[in-house]
Amino acid sequence: MSTKRVQIRELAGWDLDDYEYRPIITEDKLVRARTLAEQRHLFEQANPVLTSESYRLKDLLEHHAHRADLLEEMSGLSWTLGIVDLRSLIAFQRRLYFPNGFAHPPVPSADDWPALVAHSFGAAKSPEFERTHDRSRQTLILRSCNPNMHFRIANDATFPLAVHTGSPFFEIASFSDRWFLRDGYHRAFALLRAGVRHVPAVIVHAATIEQLGANQPWFFPETILFSQTPPLVADFLEDDLVVEYDRPRLIKTLRLTIEDTLAPESTAGE
Repeated sequence: MSTKRVQIRELAGWDLDDYEYRPIITEDKLVRARTLAEQRHLFEQANPVLTSESYRLKDLLEHHAHRADLLEEMSGLSWTLGIVDLRSLIAFQRRLYFPNGFAHPPVPSADDWPALVAHSFGAAKSPEFERTHDRSRQTLILRSCNPNMHFRIANDATFPLAVHTGSPFFEIASFSDRWFLRDGYHRAFALLRAGVRHVPAVIVHAATIEQLGANQPWFFPETILFSQTPPLVADFLEDDLVVEYDRPRLIKTLRLTIEDTLAPESTAGE
């Protein structure tokens, strides 16, 4: 794997976290971004679900509602499908990542609903990784530049473990009377930049911050997400609210060690 670099676009109008790859940002830039964020109108949450459009396009959406991969991805969640407005969605993700030289895929036009549905409910991409086997430690090692790669328990009796690379679906979620972009940040950025505001999505009704998916330490904390001026997905397009810089490309490594044991039945599995 080469030592390519990645361009970061980070929201700077709110408290910054500790991020070792961020260069020193000038105080003027931070003050300007924070002032702009603080001075805008107090946030009033609008319902982003477009009821009439969702009903009008229900047959087009229904085609995807029973997909096995969607049902598996949404297992244990309360959800539906519909058309949503991107402009009022809160962003819990601080940063967008773009490999240098990255070209965004073409964005469908705003009135091309079959293409937009395909854009939001695409097929999962096959995981790409380098694989090595450390025989001395009985360990399988996978390395990838995809930070979303992880092991997931699978419904396969012959091999109940799968390599997963994240949801292929465009997802929004409601939680505590606010609406968030749950998955699809890069697609949302490209769509909004192209002037496309209404898109098909999986609509999740989250009961916990874990179901929302905003519980990682590198995301914005709840104090900011539920503040009077929270960061919005649309803010990634505002140059005065973001900082841009490069960092090295990071490699995700997964290790799976095989261990065989035998024990009396009474203690097996303890």
